[in-house]
Amino acid sequence: MKLLLYSRVFPPAVGGMERFAEELAGWLAEHEYDVTVVTYTPAEPTADQNRLYRVLRCPNLRTVVRMARQADIVHVSGLSVRGILVALLAGWRPVVTHHGHQAVCPTGLAWNPNPGGLCEARPRPGPCRVCLERGPRGKGSVQIHRAAAWTAAVNVCVSQYLAGRIGVPRHRVIYNAVSEAAFRMHTDGPGQDGLIAFAGRLVAEKGLDLLLRALTWVPEARLEIAGDGPMRKPWEALARELGLDRRVRFLGSLPFHGVAELYARAAVICVPSVWDEPFGYAAAEAMAMGRPVVATPRGALPELLADGRGWVAPAATPEALADTLRAALEDAQGRQAAAARARAFAQSQLALDVMGSKYAACYRRVMR
Repeated sequence: MKLLLYSRVFPPAVGGMERFAEELAGWLAEHEYDVTVVTYTPAEPTADQNRLYRVLRCPNLRTVVRMARQADIVHVSGLSVRGILVALLAGWRPVVTHHGHQAVCPTGLAWNPNPGGLCEARPRPGPCRVCLERGPRGKGSVQIHRAAAWTAAVNVCVSQYLAGRIGVPRHRVIYNAVSEAAFRMHTDGPGQDGLIAFAGRLVAEKGLDLLLRALTWVPEARLEIAGDGPMRKPWEALARELGLDRRVRFLGSLPFHGVAELYARAAVICVPSVWDEPFGYAAAEAMAMGRPVVATPRGALPELLADGRGWVAPAATPEALADTLRAALEDAQGRQAAAARARAFAQSQLALDVMGSKYAACYRRVMR
């Protein structure tokens, strides 16, 4: 089967969409699919020479349409109007994977960082009645993206939460895969008493400030932070302001094995997101490693941690998060049981073979 995978972003760029496209393309190529990835991420000419599939970088529209006509399936990763247009011009209704909220929000976040702002926190499925910042232009953008989604043969959502939030037709849920490296780095044991780990980009929606404020209510705990980003200096200042200097360490960006080592040392991994995570890679990777997770009740996080697979705070507030962290830190046996359930769920639902097989079945149904 010839597959054209349209992914606007791709390695060497770093992010969830990039990881998804690379891992899916590799799995499909290993399973006898003839895969071509189309992307607008530039790279050195040698970057793709060892891949099992072709990567076409920064092509013009005519070239992409010609290649789409030669394919049996066109798969658009992310709700890209351009990518869907390519499929339609080639005569295909594409498979579209939704990684974010573009079908309901022009920013893709469906989140307002300003208290008392206009963005609706939990609206009905479909677009918010008001826009965070773009007014009529934003409303028009959402309408165009939703119209594009309506042309898809299948709209794949990366969580039940996202499917319910964006409200697109002909949808099915396929969880993103966690890297095989995460499963190999499985670590048993309770971790160091009182040590909390955070890993992720230091941007406002990841909620590290919420975790820092919660830490003031958990005096016996320490926090180590892996990651970097525009909020690092403000959050370092906040840690000093809260008197947490001796209990908080900013480690900067770490390679994957460094994050895994941090997770292995920690008693719990905290995912304090203040926006609605469409999937939640940080939680999913910790689950695959067999580490206990404490999270806020945002987006897909409660879905991943349901049925005793972790701890979910009752609200995204410092007090509620602090209470939940204390409960987890004080229950070593409970952490071990939750981590085992989380790893079993990851093996059955978040492995690359599981994701790849579900997409392959989706392609076969579309071709009928």
